[in-house]
Amino acid sequence: MLALLPLMLRPFVENGYTVWVVARRRNMPKGHTMADMADDYAGLIADEFDGKVDLVLGESYGGMIGFYLAARHPDRFGHIAITVAGYKLSEQATALDIEFAKLLGEGRRTEAGALRAKELYPGIRVPGVVRVLGAVVGRLMYGETHPCFANDVMVEAEAEGTFDAREVLPDIPVPVLLVGGDRDQYFPKEVYEETARLIPDCTLRIYEGKDHLGANTDKRLYPDVLDFVRQRPRVQPERYIEQPMIIGQPAAATDPLATPRPSLAGSSRG
Repeated sequence: MLALLPLMLRPFVENGYTVWVVARRRNMPKGHTMADMADDYAGLIADEFDGKVDLVLGESYGGMIGFYLAARHPDRFGHIAITVAGYKLSEQATALDIEFAKLLGEGRRTEAGALRAKELYPGIRVPGVVRVLGAVVGRLMYGETHPCFANDVMVEAEAEGTFDAREVLPDIPVPVLLVGGDRDQYFPKEVYEETARLIPDCTLRIYEGKDHLGANTDKRLYPDVLDFVRQRPRVQPERYIEQPMIIGQPAAATDPLATPRPSLAGSSRG
């Protein structure tokens, strides 16, 4: 998945965006919640992107955090799109992710990769193939770690276990694009529909016949995000507050909202 990111994100670059792919902070304290992680990202935008980015794209785990970012820090972005995430993860997926985090934390990357491969590709029936694929997935996605890695994957998994965004969704004051698949093994279609219903202004796109990975790699995804950005008004800054420009972008000669400031912040599951 990480190896495919440059190709997948090319539509944004071609439309004038500067793309930043961001992961979780390191050395998270025990009990760090999704809301806390949203605060972390808001702080990152404030510190590293002059206070605001044009578009936040939250994928999977990043999408779950994105609900809290949208509710708590709507002034930090111009648009937000959330893909393959809903208000609550299925119990089976939560249990698998906790086991996955334990394996990663113990340095058992091949077994962790095999667990993830079997979960994402349930049609594979030959154990040897799953193990080989798991070794490849484990090496590509988690080949290099840092000293806080074992702690952080468990904190992340525990936050996922207590995650339920239903209370915060009605507080989101900005338009949201929500994209998912009707065969998602993490978030059933009914969860997507209820999530969209609870957000005051939500555009829901369900890709028929697509599971979690399939929806997130569908060729319609990024064009749908760009269409949403073009069709919906940008989140307006508070009146009388000077809005700084994103790093590397020249100051606009007229209204700063008339010229897009190309930046994308996002994070993904794992």
